[in-house]
Amino acid sequence: MATPNDYRAIARKTDRPMWIWAGCALTSVLLLLGVVVFVSITLLNRDDDIGAEAKLPEPWPSKPEKALRPVSMPTGEMVAALTSETSAQVLCQAIPAQRWEEILGGSTLLEAGRACHAVTAQLDVSAQMIPALPEDTSRGLPTKTTIAGKLAVIATDKDGTSLSVELVEVAPHNGASPVLLVSVRGRIVRPPETESKAKALAEALIAGAMPPGPKLPEIGEDGEIAPQQAEAGPLKDKPLPVMSWLLCGELGRALGVPADKAKPTFFASCELNGVTADYSELSTAVVPTTTIAGLPAQVDGRGVFVQLTGDPAGQTLKFKGPGDLQALAEKMVPPLLGR
Repeated sequence: MATPNDYRAIARKTDRPMWIWAGCALTSVLLLLGVVVFVSITLLNRDDDIGAEAKLPEPWPSKPEKALRPVSMPTGEMVAALTSETSAQVLCQAIPAQRWEEILGGSTLLEAGRACHAVTAQLDVSAQMIPALPEDTSRGLPTKTTIAGKLAVIATDKDGTSLSVELVEVAPHNGASPVLLVSVRGRIVRPPETESKAKALAEALIAGAMPPGPKLPEIGEDGEIAPQQAEAGPLKDKPLPVMSWLLCGELGRALGVPADKAKPTFFASCELNGVTADYSELSTAVVPTTTIAGLPAQVDGRGVFVQLTGDPAGQTLKFKGPGDLQALAEKMVPPLLGR
């Protein structure tokens, strides 16, 4: 066993005091301990991330009214002429659930509100139709590109990607929503690559929601479109110009006059013989004064307003002009609701 004299001899030979040797040994121990702690924390954080990735939100859909429901799929350019809730339903169902999962890389939950909303363990995604390509985004100035041969702009940062694709060339003020907006962002600290997923999803949705079919009707400066015959049926989920043609047909039948002189607009409205009927997805809240076709309705000096859903500020049919509008509404509302 070494004695104090031995340590003094070592110190003399190396010309170094004993406290330096002790300090070196302590430093080595502390460095080794630091490495162990760092590795342990890294492994724990990785475990936490994996645990977070494995969780999907519950309950789902986030609200009962956002559940997917059967919906007629548009053709041609008509996806640009749907109401926001209908277009959200269409986009969610334009491709099979399995395709959503292939593109996004895992189990996918879907719901439809004002936009189609998709969630995986790692990603939060939305797809919706908007009036025009954005000039800027929350992720900064977008870069021009092409998707499925169509003009698009894209912006990506560390949190995700925003991609807008112009499906149909129409002026924004004309009432159509011709631009598909896809947003892909991460739900975790280190999300997977988002730009390629946004592009792949946009291409799939365009193919699914725009099979061969009719073009949008030419839209005038005041929103007017040419009259066209449409087979009688409910308004629900129809493109806006088709709703207008349906309103024109029912106006003609209710008034007992030919509908060929009717004046439809792109905005789900029609005027014939001074009487106007129009549909609104969202409107001023109805304050019921009576019922029409069994639905709450407000009749006042402005006209007749029929509440189509349980939400007083939701979907309505409005009638204004000369004559007995209440009797007119009683004739028109049932076929327009598919009764």
